[in-house]
This record gives sequence, structure tokens and C-alpha cells, in this order.
Amino acid sequence: MAEQTNLVQEGVDRFNAAFESLGDEVGRVQKRMQARRKSIEKQLNERRKRIEKQTRKRVNRIESEIRKNSLVKRVQELRDDAVRQLESGVDSIVDALPIATKGDLKRVERKLSQISRRLKDLEQVRKSNGEGGHI
Repeated sequence: MAEQTNLVQEGVDRFNAAFESLGDEVGRVQKRMQARRKSIEKQLNERRKRIEKQTRKRVNRIESEIRKNSLVKRVQELRDDAVRQLESGVDSIVDALPIATKGDLKRVERKLSQISRRLKDLEQVRKSNGEGGHI
């Protein structure tokens, strides 16, 4: 019976040793997985940056080629002409209507400010002379 107890105890000891080494092995595997994940993330980040840089270069080159295209230049000229004509048309419509411009309003505002200051000065002079009434 002592032999069986020794045999069972050896089995239990082996099992415990294997179980402990399994925990250590799992820890090592986790560390390797984390290191690998960081390495992969770094590689992917570098690739993404490289692809973005290449894409930016290609887009800039294509934009440059498009700007050089005579058809695109002509379209830009037509657009600029249309904007000028629209602005001219709006200006002529505004000139034909009796509408005050922003400049006109600022000029009137300045004049009103001057008149207001003069009135205040006159009121102060009247008060200092003892007249006390309003203009």
C-alpha cells in the first residue's frame, strides 16, 4: 500500500509541477504575444504613413497636371469672366435702385455722431450759463 501511496504522490507531484510550469509558459506566451502585437502595430503605422505620403505626392502631381491642362485653364478663365460679369450686373442693379450702400451708411453715422457731440456741447454750455432748459 505504501507503494501505491508513493505512486499516487509522485503522480500528484508531477501534475502540480506540470501545472506550475503551464502557468509560467502561459505568461511567456502572453509576453511574446504583446511584443508581437506592438511590433505589428508599429509596422502597420509605418506602412500607413508611407502610403499617406505616397498618396499626397500622387494627388499633388495630378493636381499640377490638371492645372497645366489647357481645358482646365479655359474653364477657370470662363469662371472668372462669369464672376466679373455677375459682380458688374449686381453693381449696376444696386446703382439703379435707391439703396444706401455700406459706405453711405457709415458717412451718415459719422455725421450723426458729430451733430450729437455738438448738441451735447451746447447743452453743457447752457447748463453752465444757468439756463437749465433743453434746446
